Amino acid sequence: MNLSSFTIEKPQVLLFIFAIIPAIFFIFFRFRKVTNALQNSSKSVPVSPLVKSLRFAVTLRTLFLCLAWIFAVLAFSGISFGTKRIPVHKSGNNVTFVFDISYSMLAGDAPQKITRLDAMKIYASSLLEQLNFSSFSAVLAKGDGFVAIPETEDTALMENLIQNLSPSLVTATGTSLGKGIEAAVNAIPTTSSKAQYIWVFTDGDETDNLLEKSIETAARFAIPVSIVGFGSENESEITAGDGKTRVKTALRSNKIKEICEKLNKQTYSKLLFKNSPTVSYIDSRENSSAWKLLNQITTKSSDEEKTLSYELKTVNRHTFFIFWAVFFLILSFVAAEFKVSSLQKIKKLFSATAALSILVFSSCTNEKKQVLEGVWAWYEGKYTSATADFLNTANKARQDPQTQQYAIYDLSATYLSMNELDASLERLNQLNLDNKELPPDLRSAAFYNMGVIYEQRSDYKQAAECFKKSILADSRNLNAKVNLELCERELVQKQVKAAESLMQAVNEEKADKSDMKTELFNLIRKNESKKWRNMSESSSKEESGIDY
Repeated sequence: MNLSSFTIEKPQVLLFIFAIIPAIFFIFFRFRKVTNALQNSSKSVPVSPLVKSLRFAVTLRTLFLCLAWIFAVLAFSGISFGTKRIPVHKSGNNVTFVFDISYSMLAGDAPQKITRLDAMKIYASSLLEQLNFSSFSAVLAKGDGFVAIPETEDTALMENLIQNLSPSLVTATGTSLGKGIEAAVNAIPTTSSKAQYIWVFTDGDETDNLLEKSIETAARFAIPVSIVGFGSENESEITAGDGKTRVKTALRSNKIKEICEKLNKQTYSKLLFKNSPTVSYIDSRENSSAWKLLNQITTKSSDEEKTLSYELKTVNRHTFFIFWAVFFLILSFVAAEFKVSSLQKIKKLFSATAALSILVFSSCTNEKKQVLEGVWAWYEGKYTSATADFLNTANKARQDPQTQQYAIYDLSATYLSMNELDASLERLNQLNLDNKELPPDLRSAAFYNMGVIYEQRSDYKQAAECFKKSILADSRNLNAKVNLELCERELVQKQVKAAESLMQAVNEEKADKSDMKTELFNLIRKNESKKWRNMSESSSKEESGIDY
């Protein structure tokens, strides 16, 4: 456990520690009044031993109460120190392109005598074509870090930026690869569940030497950094940003390799990156350079085991301080009840408290403690930490099936809170809910969550079955009863709508047939009328001819 990364979430709460000063004055003022009353009321009886014993008890109790108050304040101030490695599930990939667009990239020492900037454009475009089913973002590094394109899957937008890369896009002077990497890390959403990668395209010529520090920051978030070098190690002369000064520049590959070697040897790098380095240097002129970059993503997405990555999280010491606050509060009552008048009794008291503390610490296994930590993190909305705690417990608590079952259920509930329905349903199926030996409350809650998942997918029939099983497992589950009634209403409404649609189709069909019969009848009547009219005209012509 590393004792670095000391942070206080609510430092203003620490001011409440000073409240013990007036409390101490008040306690001893009251004590003085009590002792004076004893001495005045019992002048014939020697009260000095009683006063001494009372003074010792009050002093000891005040000391324990002050310690309890201090630890309670420290607990609610949100003190965190030390780091621990926690597993985090990653789904999908996001690659952040960090482009060095400083004037040194205009040197014409790239292959085929083109500028480093043009070589970078060609190289980045070819990589972009291979990033299937991955999102990407872009950061410009020149004097400072600037997020040009946030996380997106719009390949055309990214390609347009690559083709228009130029030192004139950013007015800042100098080269700061470190600030570019820091901007890439800060642009990643805290709730992102994707595996993150940072690819830096540069010649390694920086002006502020922040590269090493920024890579350390990325590594603590378990983000591997790959630096792709462009140019030649031989010095080339270019014109600086002022348009007058001539400066020499070259590919600083040796400097980058030294940084990579140093960072990959650090302890946290070995913890977080077991199968891959923290930072790697790739020469763009190598034949297999692009394959090395793309292999980082393809292996992670194809290998199921590698979807589990690790992050270093600061350890919140809330439970530690709460324990000691309760511990000293109990001791304050013990000190008030017993009359401790000798050193031997003090030793016995502290021996008993030490034994009590060992008993308290040993009575709770690591797995159960981790489940409690996960539940607390879940209530605080820290779903990543909760997932890590439940996942560790589910993998380790094989000798304690009940703890493992509850850990799996809590893990599925966490996935459900993150709207990861498939992952949540997969964990619920691991519980073998048809086994009636499971605790009734666990079976009921698991079936209820399963019903919620199917309900969100609009599969009301399956959801209703799950809610019924939840009620059968625990008839006191009122939420399952309510949701069952809602699902049955939805099913009835679906049947009514289907019947209405069917009746409407039948009526339309009857109407069509009736219209056809009417038109046919009208046509026949029209033809008959026309026939009789023609016959009448013919007869009248004949008669008129005879008359004439």
